[in-house]
Amino acid sequence: MKQYLFVVSALWFLVEGYRVNVNSIDDSTHREGNPLILTPYILDGKISEGRKAARVEPFVDGVESYSGFLTVNASSNGNLFFWYFPAENAPKTAPVMIWLQGGPGGSSMVGLLVENGPLQLKNNFQLIKRPTRWSQNIHMIYIDNPFGAGFSFTDPAGIAKTERQISENLYQGLLQFFQLFPELSRNDFFVAGESYAGRYVPALADRIHRGNPDAVTKINMKGLAIG
Repeated sequence: MKQYLFVVSALWFLVEGYRVNVNSIDDSTHREGNPLILTPYILDGKISEGRKAARVEPFVDGVESYSGFLTVNASSNGNLFFWYFPAENAPKTAPVMIWLQGGPGGSSMVGLLVENGPLQLKNNFQLIKRPTRWSQNIHMIYIDNPFGAGFSFTDPAGIAKTERQISENLYQGLLQFFQLFPELSRNDFFVAGESYAGRYVPALADRIHRGNPDAVTKINMKGLAIG
């Protein structure tokens, strides 16, 4: 618990988000303090602009990353927060992995900053490059899940009550992610998580399996990992 609270406290120094409704691209929402909603870029086909907006100014030299919110349930203003770190080695063929924290309600930023991500959070709130990091050989996507965990948010009506709802939101988020980064859509894909995410991981894998036959954007799922 102390570890989790430490990470949450540190994140407030890095990101601050407010709940807003965004239905189209509006530069006024990109001011500091407002969440960067990337879905309008995707819907309008402005992929390069969306990627440029999502690019994070490096906290640590040599660590490339992209971050923002994906609207996966417009009717309830449901938005998932993600932070993506491209693979450092062989990025064209490196596998893609989504990391989900447990809890339930734990932020996946815990996995990123404390466990396996390229950014390591020190006790003095300083970020350094983790010597051994999964993103050396894997495209890592960290998503706060479900709504209400970490920086992901929704109106009260959108709070997920079942694993099916949670997996549907994650699946819709992944479809948008691969539209934003289409060069990764054919790479091997893995779902991974720990603790209570042992429920989220197979639920999402099942949703991908059921969705692939009819999906325009197919996810090349190869396996899952639960710790």
